[in-house]
Amino acid sequence: MSHKLDVSLARRCAEGDQGGLEELVDEHYSAVLNFVYRFSGSRDRAQDLAQEVFLKALGAIGRFDGRSSLRTWLFTIAANCARDSLRRHKRQREVIPDEGGETVLSELPDLSPDGAPESRAVRSLRGRIVRRAVQQLPEAHRMAVILRFYHDQSLQEIADICGCSVGTVGSRLHYAMKKLQAIVEADPDAREELGMAGGGHCS
Repeated sequence: MSHKLDVSLARRCAEGDQGGLEELVDEHYSAVLNFVYRFSGSRDRAQDLAQEVFLKALGAIGRFDGRSSLRTWLFTIAANCARDSLRRHKRQREVIPDEGGETVLSELPDLSPDGAPESRAVRSLRGRIVRRAVQQLPEAHRMAVILRFYHDQSLQEIADICGCSVGTVGSRLHYAMKKLQAIVEADPDAREELGMAGGGHCS
């Protein structure tokens, strides 16, 4: 959706236009739900969080100034809601099941133009294993990975959502890639499924 369309849609929603509200939900609800689900690891909590995000968004949409896309603006609200929820729920996160069975991350964008080795390695892993490993990342690194590789947000957009610099986002992603590799290599089941030799690296 273009910048002008985002601003127009936000204005319609702020004015209480029913068609605009339905368009906002149709256009963005699925992405927001998937984001908070991947971050929280809980289906039930994700449903509640998605509803919370849109309630907050509708209450604040009159202040949307168009400096970012509506998707990025909604993800910023979603990120805050997800972090708050995580702090409220100090219980062990669920492991996200592999719904696709053979889902792979081959379609995910490279972090750098030349495709850094750690990026290629992670992209080659089966989706179930990667999602399980992503859930073990520290909060900030998990959020950066989800936004970048599952939602194709730019480094600048991630920085805006997380309230940090682009350099910090790059550092978090670099660390996360190495950490994901280490998590998978330390998992005997994952190593067996991926056919990894002892002490070897994914390729």
